[in-house]
Amino acid sequence: MAKYNTEQRGELLSFLSAHSDSAFTVSEITDCMRSDRSFKKPPAESTVYRLIKELVGEGRVKRTVSGCSREFRYQLAGQEDCGGHLHMKCSVCGELLHMQHESSEHLAERLLEEEGFSLDTGMVLTGVCNKCRS
Repeated sequence: MAKYNTEQRGELLSFLSAHSDSAFTVSEITDCMRSDRSFKKPPAESTVYRLIKELVGEGRVKRTVSGCSREFRYQLAGQEDCGGHLHMKCSVCGELLHMQHESSEHLAERLLEEEGFSLDTGMVLTGVCNKCRS
């Protein structure tokens, strides 16, 4: 099926790009876009679900689990290569942080040596970021 660059797809990407340091649920995306007057025609929630699914499939958007719930949060994928390091997601503000490559390697090596556990470097660790802890 052909994918079209519709106005709503463009506005969704624009929203995600403007908030690239945060992750949102589909409902939060829809609500934020509706309340922002700069979006001429914000998409309905069902449209956001459809577009997000496409963008995740294309690798343009990352999907993470919100804490221990079954709720997903979405964030624009960075332009850098994210496959070689771990990510840290703040459970308070939703910000997704990139762990330094050396720290990721060190943690993975220690877990393998001490626990016999091979860590998937694409995983996201959850916790509370420095800003939210203050």
